[in-house]
Amino acid sequence: MNDLASMHEAPNSGEMRMTLLAVGTSVVLARELVRYALANWGYSRALIDDAVVVMSEIVTNAVNAAPSCPVRVRVAVQSGAPLLECWDPAPELPQAGDAEFDALSGRGLAIIAAYSKDTGVRPSATGEGKIVWALMPTEGHDQFPP
Repeated sequence: MNDLASMHEAPNSGEMRMTLLAVGTSVVLARELVRYALANWGYSRALIDDAVVVMSEIVTNAVNAAPSCPVRVRVAVQSGAPLLECWDPAPELPQAGDAEFDALSGRGLAIIAAYSKDTGVRPSATGEGKIVWALMPTEGHDQFPP
């Protein structure tokens, strides 16, 4: 079951979090969190659409790495740009694939890198699992949060 009660928005903080179960349908919830947060913070539709694609890929990787485990997503603002993060408990780092032309998977990290200004993986502060993150570009987008 998805823990929607854990969704938090501190007043004027530029941050939202949600805990989800690592199942395919949770990708939709993570996308909607991104859409909701960035729209409320005044970002352009084009940037929101790009961020939704990136979060979809990040959470899909978490679902594949830690099936049926809790995962945590976070949308924040860092130096005026959207920061997308997903923690999962699996210790294995995501690996870039060399997907065949007709493959149904294996392009997630390349998609994240293509849409993002910067991306990476860092260990969790607790030592359990990792956080995959992407900082979205704001250049070329006509609206910014106040």
